[in-house]
Amino acid sequence: MCHSSRSTILATLGLLVVFAVAVAPSAARAEQRIALVVGNAAYPAGAINSAANNAGLIAQPLEAAGFEVTGARDLDQDALRGALRDFLDRAGRLSSDDVALVYLSGYGLQLEGENYLVPIDARLERAIDVPVQAIRLSDYTRALGAMKLKASIVVLDLARNHPFALKGEPLAGGLALVEPEPGMLIAFNAAPGTIPPAAEGAYSSYAKALAEMIREGGMPPDQLFDRVRLRVSDVTQGAEVPWHASNAVGSFVFFERMAELYGRLGDEIDQAAW
Repeated sequence: MCHSSRSTILATLGLLVVFAVAVAPSAARAEQRIALVVGNAAYPAGAINSAANNAGLIAQPLEAAGFEVTGARDLDQDALRGALRDFLDRAGRLSSDDVALVYLSGYGLQLEGENYLVPIDARLERAIDVPVQAIRLSDYTRALGAMKLKASIVVLDLARNHPFALKGEPLAGGLALVEPEPGMLIAFNAAPGTIPPAAEGAYSSYAKALAEMIREGGMPPDQLFDRVRLRVSDVTQGAEVPWHASNAVGSFVFFERMAELYGRLGDEIDQAAW
């Protein structure tokens, strides 16, 4: 190849790199991303060592991915309801081009087909206390789904062996199967009706896998949570199998795989140098 042709190709490839670097951030800024990340750990009936750690672990890659993250830990009933209401208010100011994500870690309960997040001050003695003392999550997921965002993602890291000594008929274990609202993906740390083993370290297998897959980039939500399920199932040898369901979630990735673009450009540059 002659020198002038090689110079032209290299100059063109250089412009493509500049274009990719300059245009991608501006496109990301056009899409607003907000997240609420809650870790409830300090339950008097039985603390969860990993819950607050998990929330912090998930917040880090979300912030790196451009999310405006509101983080909170160890919320009582009033504070938890307030945090969820405030988040819905913020989500209500978004457009159909924007993304909202909620990650909740703590104790979850199911009752009559509904899932509940337990605040740290809940006093649960009977099943009838659950709707009064805990937070019914469908109230908030329905409201979030009605906003018609590009993507709404709700991650419930709540399936645990709870310590509440309820009198009478015991509650069903784990979380109840639910259908996501249009445009929403709902994910559980364990399949509906199942309870995973307690985390042995500072972080749960689910939170570590989710943080890893968010950082990897390039995957739409369905594929990302498929990968999370496979990773957790493998690490726990099948003792924990996460679940998710989505309903027409819009095109969205946490990170673009820019390294792939640079790899292709590098191949072209190598060929042009011949």
